[in-house]
Amino acid sequence: MPVLVDGNNLLYAARDADPERPPSRSSLCLRLGQWARLTGEKVAVIFDGPSPSEQLARQIGDPDVAVAYSGSGISADDALSRAVKADSAARLLLVVSSDRAVAQAARRRRARTMGSEAFWEKLQADLSRPKPQPLEPREKRRGLAPPDAEHWLRELGLNSGASDGEPDDP
Repeated sequence: MPVLVDGNNLLYAARDADPERPPSRSSLCLRLGQWARLTGEKVAVIFDGPSPSEQLARQIGDPDVAVAYSGSGISADDALSRAVKADSAARLLLVVSSDRAVAQAARRRRARTMGSEAFWEKLQADLSRPKPQPLEPREKRRGLAPPDAEHWLRELGLNSGASDGEPDDP
């Protein structure tokens, strides 16, 4: 499900959640990128105001997050509402904003909505969860190392050079 984020709104929610270590736009985008890679979701974030210089924009962004700016004289809320309205598959969107007008515009198009505080908590929880460990041993998929394979072939009485899988004759 593509995720459309009100950048400044999420930034303030993250700052409220951890006032000791408030994130910058850059660190917010990096966290969103980590979450996107973890979940496989496509993430787009819209910040208020005009685009920064190209060099600064590269520093703020993340390869897995589409970062946009609302432009001069246009709020990110308006840009988000327009983006939802223009989306041909708005029902598949998750719109992240605590702004009531944005949430209302998203619900009108039957997009899912989530407040910025709730999304930040979800993002933090998802990123802090340890990666699931496979239930089967690594060797099952990768195979044994050649010395180990030779050992087990000898132990089981199988000819390591035979291609037909026939056991060695004693």
